[in-house]
Amino acid sequence: MSKIEFEYQKHRKLSGAQKLRSKDLMEKRERLQKFLSKLKYDGLINEIKGENPKFAISDKGRVKLAQLKNKLPTRYYEKVAQDRPVIISFDIPEKLRGKRDWLREVIRNLGFKMIHQSVWVGKIKIPRQFILDLEEINILGYIEIFEISKMGSLKKVKLD
Repeated sequence: MSKIEFEYQKHRKLSGAQKLRSKDLMEKRERLQKFLSKLKYDGLINEIKGENPKFAISDKGRVKLAQLKNKLPTRYYEKVAQDRPVIISFDIPEKLRGKRDWLREVIRNLGFKMIHQSVWVGKIKIPRQFILDLEEINILGYIEIFEISKMGSLKKVKLD
């Protein structure tokens, strides 16, 4: 009898998991449908009717996309190596997530290594234009940049 009970419980748990996956899938579909509906309402995409509907970006959508791409400065700056390590630490608020992601990508492209999500270290001279761009997009106040003259416990971090 216990084997039958075990199989029954196993089947119940399995069907419960399937229900959860199905519910998650339905929620994702609803979010996608709402998102597409908003894009169509705003005139950013056009629906191409047919057996399998497809979407194409509209002229208004292309203009908006170009505006969004031009909002942040370049992600690539000239790399100049130096002997002393530099630490970049930042605490950018969640509402500025796009700028924070841009900053992480720029720091990574410069050749810095992540110690923590918001602490990076490298032996790269910080480009002047990078500092000016940080000021232009109003996030310089959230960033601290240190140049280390004595290694101390940083010897554990491989910088080369």
